[in-house]
Amino acid sequence: MVKWLLVALILGALGIFLLRENDPADAAARPARPPVPVTVFQLEPSAFQSRINALGSLRAWESVDITSSVAETVVSLFFEDGDRVERGQLLVTLRQDEEQASLREQEEVLAEQEREVARLEDLASRNQVALTELDQRRTLVAIARNKIAQMKARIEDRNINAPFSGQLGLRQVSPGALVAPGQVITTLDDNTRMRLDFTVPAVSLQFLQVGQRIEANSAAYDRSFTGTVSAIDSRVDPVSRSLTARASFPNQAGLLKPGLLMTVVLLAQERVSLLVPEEALISRASEHFVWRLDEDRAQRVPVTIGGRKPGWVEITEGLAAGDQVVRDGVARLRGTEATIRRVEG
Repeated sequence: MVKWLLVALILGALGIFLLRENDPADAAARPARPPVPVTVFQLEPSAFQSRINALGSLRAWESVDITSSVAETVVSLFFEDGDRVERGQLLVTLRQDEEQASLREQEEVLAEQEREVARLEDLASRNQVALTELDQRRTLVAIARNKIAQMKARIEDRNINAPFSGQLGLRQVSPGALVAPGQVITTLDDNTRMRLDFTVPAVSLQFLQVGQRIEANSAAYDRSFTGTVSAIDSRVDPVSRSLTARASFPNQAGLLKPGLLMTVVLLAQERVSLLVPEEALISRASEHFVWRLDEDRAQRVPVTIGGRKPGWVEITEGLAAGDQVVRDGVARLRGTEATIRRVEG
């Protein structure tokens, strides 16, 4: 019983309070809210560059695992860990005694067949031998040459050369080891130039173009690296609604390494825009507002925003050059209109 009595008393008090709040006579008797002290910012056109942030991992411009195409024993290694090599430089020799012996044998067979062809050509010029016999010998010469080419190809498979100039990684085998096809002997990277693949939202496509300047940072270095966008993928991912772009970075000093995580900042073409301080903007979900001044009163107006940069937001709709907005004091303003008092910022 006491519980219900307390509830009734609370409800009654609340009803009396609401009636007094809505009573015009009582409202007129209450003192008006004092003006809210605020600092003011006046909008002027200024230069602005959209900044698109993304993440990407570095890769060497060219990168390959040095492997063997045959199962054979390593005879010699002609490099050390981290060596720089030139294209075509011999890196590894695998055992090839049998192939070399077969090559010498085929070269002797070819020489013999060529001597026989020369003899038959002399006889044929005097009509002392049938032309069919000469043709058969010429066929045997061609067969011997093909077998020599086959043996040389097998020997070439056992001499592993650098496919391009670059820097080798760590050696994974030793002389005398039996390597299998596809087994990694070492790695080779052309790191004089690096490539960085990163994804950006499809809505930022208008700010992305080939040849555009790009800045990237890594936690490994206290500095920025400058590159250019070299390619843009032809398709947008239908799930993430993003697309992949590729940038290239010069790396003559060798500071950048494949696999480094890079923070990317894309700088769009500079344009003239209206900017407001971040503290002047009120955001609620997808809606944005500012307090625009009209003499000693401020009105809350909706705005459309564009890009951002540290401390500033681009306004694309809702304000005009020369408008004044509340900068500091936004949190103390209520409703859609308020009386303000300007103070020095």
